[in-house]
Amino acid sequence: MIDLETEGFDPQYHQILEFAGAMIDVDRDGRILSIEGPMGAFNDPGRPIERKISELTNITDDMVAGQRLSPTKIASWIDEADACLSFNAAFDRQHLEELVPEAGTMAWICAMADVPWRRLGFDGRNQGYLATQAGLFNDRAHRATDDVETLVNLLSHKVADGRTVLSHALAGARAKTWRFEATNLPWRFWNDVRRRGYRYSSLNKVAHLLVREDEYEEELAWYRDLTGKAPSIVPVRAFDRYRADWRWKPVKSKARAAGAGIG
Repeated sequence: MIDLETEGFDPQYHQILEFAGAMIDVDRDGRILSIEGPMGAFNDPGRPIERKISELTNITDDMVAGQRLSPTKIASWIDEADACLSFNAAFDRQHLEELVPEAGTMAWICAMADVPWRRLGFDGRNQGYLATQAGLFNDRAHRATDDVETLVNLLSHKVADGRTVLSHALAGARAKTWRFEATNLPWRFWNDVRRRGYRYSSLNKVAHLLVREDEYEEELAWYRDLTGKAPSIVPVRAFDRYRADWRWKPVKSKARAAGAGIG
C-alpha cells in the first residue's frame, strides 16, 4: 500500500516530497490479516517547495532538506508484494514509476477507481469524505503516512453487503478492462467524446477511455451510434492500468477486443 505527496501533478517534472507505505496480508475475502508499517520518508526536490503545496501538505523545505529516497530500497520493498495498492493509483503510479522503474512491472489496484463507491452507498470519491462516511476521521490529510493509515481503515470497513471495501477493490482490479481509443475520430465528434469522459493524450494524439466489463456493451453501442464504427479496443490488465500515456502506444489498426484480467 502506497501514498505519495509531491510538488505537483506532472510526474515528469514534479518530484516526490514524501513516500509512505505499508505491507498488508489479505485473505481471499478481502480481510486484512496483518499490517507491517506504515513507514515513511521525505525527499528533497532540490528546489523550494511552492507555498500552495506546503499549505496543502504541511511539508516545508526544512523538513525535506538533505533527505533522499532510495529507488533501490523502494524497488526491493515492493518486490515483496503481489501488487501495489493506493487510493489514487493513476497519480501514485505515474510519479513513483519515474523514480522507481520497477513500479511499472507491478499490478496496481486503485481504491478510488476500482471500488464502485456509489453503488455501495457512498457519495463522491474523495478519500477524506469517504472515510468520514465510513465513520473514520483523519485530521492530517495530505500527509502520506497518515493517509496510508486512513486507507487501511477504510479498506477494512464493511459495507452493506457484508464485504469489505478491500474485497470490492480486489474484484475491481481483477475484472476485465479495455482502453477504447477514438482512432481517426472526425473533428465534429470531439466534443461528444469529451463530454462522455474520454481523455485526450496529446502525446499519442488520441482520445481514450478506460472501460470496465459491465460498461463494455453500452459504451461500444454508444460509440458506434455516434461515429458509425467501433473504436480501437485495447485489453488493459492491472499491470498496465493507470500507466502514464507516454508509457503506452495507441492502436492504429482496426478495432479488436480480448480479455484483460489481473494476471
